[in-house]
Amino acid sequence: MGSDVVPVRRIGLALFSLFVFLPVVVNAQETGLDFPGSDAVNSTMRFRFTNPQNHGLPVYGEPGKGITYIWRAYPRQQSGYYTAFFWGNDDGQGDLSTFLWTSNGGADSYYGAHPYPQNPPNGSTHFWEVSVEQADFTNGAVDYGRWHTQALRVWIGSDGKKHHEFYWDLPNTDGGHIVTRTSPADWGNVNPPAPTLTWGDAPWAPGNEVWDGVLRGIQIYSDKLSVADILAEIASPMSTSAGQQSIWYLNVNPTPADISDKSGKGHNPAWVGSQRPSLYTGSGAPRPKPPTDLVAE
Repeated sequence: MGSDVVPVRRIGLALFSLFVFLPVVVNAQETGLDFPGSDAVNSTMRFRFTNPQNHGLPVYGEPGKGITYIWRAYPRQQSGYYTAFFWGNDDGQGDLSTFLWTSNGGADSYYGAHPYPQNPPNGSTHFWEVSVEQADFTNGAVDYGRWHTQALRVWIGSDGKKHHEFYWDLPNTDGGHIVTRTSPADWGNVNPPAPTLTWGDAPWAPGNEVWDGVLRGIQIYSDKLSVADILAEIASPMSTSAGQQSIWYLNVNPTPADISDKSGKGHNPAWVGSQRPSLYTGSGAPRPKPPTDLVAE
């Protein structure tokens, strides 16, 4: 009888261990940053990574690599400009000199991807755009009031030209859902005075180009991911070899109080000023407008 009891006990212990040590998968609540748009902001509402070029994220990536940005965007309609993000100059001057910083009075080494007014500067309907070369390259009308999963790839070609591909409604990858621009080789070779990756507002027009809607699902990779890897990383961050090797920043569910890097790389941004977006929670449509009593530091 004793010989029969031992296997039973071992089986019991094995089952106990299985239930105790198996990871429990919990579906975390979706959260995001609900920006109220330019009309509700007094000074600025943005967060930023300063000197990304010193931490593995030069403007077009390390030589032979590139950068891939992934994010989820819910645009509400507003007049004028929006900012999802810019890699560019953010020196704190807060005026056009922050943008036109070169010795010849121009801009260099910047790009962004967001809505652009069809009738600038105050149009209330928008196209999706790549902003680069002091110009705006557009394709596709903005569909307000719904979620878009988006990605921007930038890299330097073998000829020195700078490439930009903005997929504005993934998983759609056809020509009607992408904005592309190839910039000349003499573009984007000199760092601005204060290199910064800025989200939510334009540093050269603070308070005037604030995102209206929600931004969340932010994933940044220090490599040009394939489209297949982008789609896989959207479904499950760091699920591909390329994603694991090149993840630079990750915060799928940011909150106004927590925009820290969840990738383990320690690339933590910081808010500028005292105004904050509201907290978005849920998995559906955000409320029409967040409250205007914005959180202060």
